[in-house]
Amino acid sequence: MATDSDEIYSDGQHPDGQFHDRQFHISGLAIIGVGLIGGSVAMALKRSQLVDKVIGVGRSRENLELALHLGVIDEIVEDPVTATEQADVIILATPVNTIAGLFKTILPALDQSKVVTDVGSVKTGICNSAVELLGSQVSRFVPGHPVAGKEKSGVSAATADLFENHNVVLTPLIDTDADALDLICKMWIATGANVITMEANLHDRILSVTSHLPHVLAYAMVDFFTNSDDLAHCYDMAAGGFHDFTRTVSSDPEMWRDICLMNRSQILQHINRFKQRLDGIGRMIDESDSEALDKLFGAAKAARSTIVERRKQQS
Repeated sequence: MATDSDEIYSDGQHPDGQFHDRQFHISGLAIIGVGLIGGSVAMALKRSQLVDKVIGVGRSRENLELALHLGVIDEIVEDPVTATEQADVIILATPVNTIAGLFKTILPALDQSKVVTDVGSVKTGICNSAVELLGSQVSRFVPGHPVAGKEKSGVSAATADLFENHNVVLTPLIDTDADALDLICKMWIATGANVITMEANLHDRILSVTSHLPHVLAYAMVDFFTNSDDLAHCYDMAAGGFHDFTRTVSSDPEMWRDICLMNRSQILQHINRFKQRLDGIGRMIDESDSEALDKLFGAAKAARSTIVERRKQQS
């Protein structure tokens, strides 16, 4: 298992955007859940000519036909077991609450020649399910989460450059084989991503602050907006700041419902902490404490400048 210290891997990525480790190649890639993330992985690997065949599995035949038409996948296979049998790497890119069920489904088709990974944004529950359900094949599972996305969803939004200069977090289990971890590291590096390894609990704690709570707040803000007594005027007066703050509400509601429920303990802790901070700001305003407001707003502005600068350095 990885330590609390982040390890970052980016070797092999060159300025031309191509991955040059010729020892890395995937003969058959099965993507179960061909949406924004799964589709973008396929496109990135196809662009670098590092995969021979991409097999698509999903709930919607219409979506899979579109993926085939767009060249994202090469073949549609309706049965996850059959797809797993034909692949050497299997990516589980379905909603987080379905992944445990997929472990059970594909287990009969797994062996030591195959590697399974996922893209779920909550890791602890998925890791626990893997240990419980995969048996000896858990050594071939590499839990992962690409910290990249768009407010748009579906395979039509997939792009080959989605992961470039973005972090992908891997949370290997204590039993994860070193060669399986190495293969998935190389796969993500080939997409242009930086790979970070950390423990699943640490991942969930960090993402609850940097991603999950912000999404909850954005949804809550739009809900608050739509229940305003002056709704008609609010629609007319919603400015750039409101649009920027609530952009993520255009994301898939089902996905975010499942993330909230799976990472509930971490999110609830931070909701409670945020309530306390918001109450504190309310008191500053109520007491006309301009000095405290100046200090808080100034510190927040400086912190955001640091965030922006660090993102620039990564790109």
